[in-house]
Amino acid sequence: MKYRFILMLLLLIGGITYAQIEVNGVVKDEKTNTPLEEVRIQLKPISNKGAGYWTGTMTKENGKYRVSTTMSLPAIISYQKQGCGKKSIKIKKGDEVPQEVFLDCTDEAIKAIIIEQTLDTDGDGLVDKNDKCPKEFGTEENEGCPEDNTSKKNFIEEKDDLGYENDTKKEEYIKSDIEKIIASSIYFELNQSSINPAEKSKLNDIKNLLNTYSEIKINIVGYASSDGPSEYNMLLSEKRANMVKMTLINLGVNSSRLKVTFSGENNPTYSNLSNEGKSKNRRVEISVQ
Repeated sequence: MKYRFILMLLLLIGGITYAQIEVNGVVKDEKTNTPLEEVRIQLKPISNKGAGYWTGTMTKENGKYRVSTTMSLPAIISYQKQGCGKKSIKIKKGDEVPQEVFLDCTDEAIKAIIIEQTLDTDGDGLVDKNDKCPKEFGTEENEGCPEDNTSKKNFIEEKDDLGYENDTKKEEYIKSDIEKIIASSIYFELNQSSINPAEKSKLNDIKNLLNTYSEIKINIVGYASSDGPSEYNMLLSEKRANMVKMTLINLGVNSSRLKVTFSGENNPTYSNLSNEGKSKNRRVEISVQ
């Protein structure tokens, strides 16, 4: 969804040079298109003798902000964030400004920003910075904390007695179940590392199989489509793989049974020349070690 960046200049009574300025917009990183939070914004007259008041704000979630004040024109609005530089836009009567404002963040800065804005250690759908219990699987209603002390226990099921008739039959069951694990892929939305409910049900099935076969260990390999810079995609694939790992751990799987690797946009299974191929490349593959 694109955000509108509207500059409204409403001149007051004729002959008075004041103007009501209201600016709504979003600030993003130029290379990765990542919305930037906590960008410092200042709006003030260019002339020190100009009437009116200067004002300031910070971008909020998804890089959005709003500033409004009465001042004389011309004015200037500036955007600044550590690691992303500074940009200024001059506002004169009748001027139009871009719908989105872009800053040029360093590679190091944008990696840190992406991690901060998307890291969800416990896999409960709330990023750590908004999660009061970032290491415990919780609910949005409870601000990321478990509803009670038994919440995590509810995920853990006792190992089933499958009642195999003989060793041959047991091997057939094991082979069938292992093939299910090998064929498992967890798919993600564009630029996302959070796991949607439909994909979480797959992980619950895998958890049950791991409970049944205690000797099995699995590989968790993260991938990304070719959208965006390759370094960003490598980081995104790592986050996706770790999200799957943390979700399985929260379901009761011992971390020693889980091995995480990631490949970014490298070694795609499907062609990145089509949207369908890209969507299939945004995944985590799970296989038996």
